[in-house]
Amino acid sequence: MNLRTVLNFGLAVTVLAAAFAATGVSAQPAGSAVRPAPAATPAAKRVPSKTRAARPRSTAVPDPLGALPPIVQPTPYPMVTLGPASQGTSLPFPAYGSPVPGVGVGPAPSASGLPQVVTLPQAIAIAFARSPALASARADEGIAHASKRLAQTGYYPNLSATGTTTHTNRQAGATSGAGGVASSGSVTSFTQDGLSLSLRQLIFDGGRIGQTIRAASYNEAAAVDVYRRILQTVAFNVAQAYYAQLQAQRTTAVAVQTVRLDLLQENLVRAQIRAGVAAPADLSTAQLPTAQAHLALVRAQAVELNAQATFVNAMGLDANLNVLPFDDTPVTATGAISTIPVPSYDQALARAYALRPDFSASQRSVQASESSLRASQLGIFPTISGTASTATNSTDPTAGTFRNTGSLGLSISIPLFDQGITAANVLQSRAQLERANAQLEIARQGLQLNVKQALVNLVSASASLDQAQAEYLKANDVLHATQAQYRAGVTTLPLLLNAQVGLTQALTDQVTAVYALRQAEQAYLYATGANTP
Repeated sequence: MNLRTVLNFGLAVTVLAAAFAATGVSAQPAGSAVRPAPAATPAAKRVPSKTRAARPRSTAVPDPLGALPPIVQPTPYPMVTLGPASQGTSLPFPAYGSPVPGVGVGPAPSASGLPQVVTLPQAIAIAFARSPALASARADEGIAHASKRLAQTGYYPNLSATGTTTHTNRQAGATSGAGGVASSGSVTSFTQDGLSLSLRQLIFDGGRIGQTIRAASYNEAAAVDVYRRILQTVAFNVAQAYYAQLQAQRTTAVAVQTVRLDLLQENLVRAQIRAGVAAPADLSTAQLPTAQAHLALVRAQAVELNAQATFVNAMGLDANLNVLPFDDTPVTATGAISTIPVPSYDQALARAYALRPDFSASQRSVQASESSLRASQLGIFPTISGTASTATNSTDPTAGTFRNTGSLGLSISIPLFDQGITAANVLQSRAQLERANAQLEIARQGLQLNVKQALVNLVSASASLDQAQAEYLKANDVLHATQAQYRAGVTTLPLLLNAQVGLTQALTDQVTAVYALRQAEQAYLYATGANTP
C-alpha cells in the first residue's frame, strides 16, 4: 500500500466522520451504549496536518423527517430496533406531498370518555357494549323465548267470565181498526242481566303440545348459542383489527427507519466522493433507494390510517376517532413467543366440538325440527278436554230474581278428515328436518376446515417468526459488514444498497411475522370456540 492510498483512506474516514457529525451520528466502540453524538470538535484537532488542507466540507443532507429526532448511529452500527407501537407517527399525512385538511389522524376520544390507548380486553368490552350485531342477536333470543312461552300456553286452562245486560222493547201484534186502518198494539219492555263463568282444560292431545314446547325450547337454546357465537365473532374481529393496526404502525416505523438509513447511505457516498474513492454518479444510485423509501412511507401511512379506522369501527366507534391499541408484543430478536400450546388435530377438533356454540346451535336446530315433525304427525290424534261452567241470570222483567245454572262435561274431538292439513304439515316438517341435518353437516365440515387451517397457520406463524428473527440478525450483520467494507473501499455501492434492502426486508418480515403469530393465535382460539372473554 503506497502513501497516496494511505492518505486517501485517512481522508475518507475523516470526511465520513464529519458527515456523521452533521447528521447527529456519533461513533462509539462496539458494545457501548447508544447516546446522542457530542458536539463536533474542530477538525484540525482530529485530522493529521498532512490532510487538513484537503479536508472537504460536509455535505450531509438534513433529515426530511423533521418531526422525528435524529437517528443515532454509532460505529460499528448497532441493530436497528423498533420502539413501542402504542402511538402513531407524528408525521403529517402524506409525509411527502400536500396534506388535505381533515384527512389523516382524527381527533382524540376525550369528549366521549374513552381512553386514548386501549388494551385488547378494553377494546373487546367497548365492542360488546356498542355492537349492533349483539343487539340484534339479543332481540332474536327474546323472540325465541316468547315463542316458547306461547307454546306452553297450550297446557294452561282457559278460564273466562262473561257479564251481560239486555234491555228489550217488544211491541204487541197489530189490530185492524174502523175503516180497515191498522193500529199498533201495546209495547212490552223488560231487562235481563246475567253472569257466567266457564273453564276449559286440555286433558289429552296425544303429546302434540308437548312436542311443540320441546321444539320451541330447542329453538330458544339455539338462539342463545347463536348469541354466544356472535360474541366470539365480535371479539375475534376486534382482536384481528387490533393486531392489524399494531402491524401497520410498526410497518410505518420500518418505513421511517428505512428513509433514515437511506439518508445515511447517501451521506456515506458523499463522503466517499469527496475523498475521491467513489464516482459522482454513485450519488444518484444512492438517492434512488431514498426516493423509493419515500414512496413506501406514504403508502405505509395510508395502510396505517385505514387499519386504525377499521380497528375503531370494529369497536362500534366513529371511524375518524384516534384510538390506538396498546402494544403488548415486543418486536425483538427474542420476544413475541407464542404462549398457546399447539395440540394435535384430533385434540383441537374435540375441543371445538365441545366449545363451538354455532355447532351446538346447529344441533339444537336438528332437535327442534325433529320435535316439530312429531308434533305435526300428532295432528290426527283425538283431543280430550274437560269443561265446566256456572252462570246466574235474572228471570223477571226488572232484571231481578236471579237463578243459578251450572254444567260439567267432557268432550272428545276426533279429526276424521281435515282437508289434508295434517299431511301437508308433516311434509313441511320433514323437509325442514332434512334441511336442518344438511346445515348441521355443513357446520361440521366448516368446523373441521376451520380447525385444520387454524392449526396449520399457527404452526406456520410460529416457525416463520423464528426464521424472521434469524433473517433479521443476519441482515444486520451483512449490512454492518458491507458498510465497513464500503468505507474502506473494498466493496461496491450496489452491494451496499443490496445490504440495505436486505435489512429493510428483514425488518418488514419481522413485523409481519410477529403480528401474524398474534392473529394466528386469535384465529385458533376462534376456530375452537375458546376466545370468549
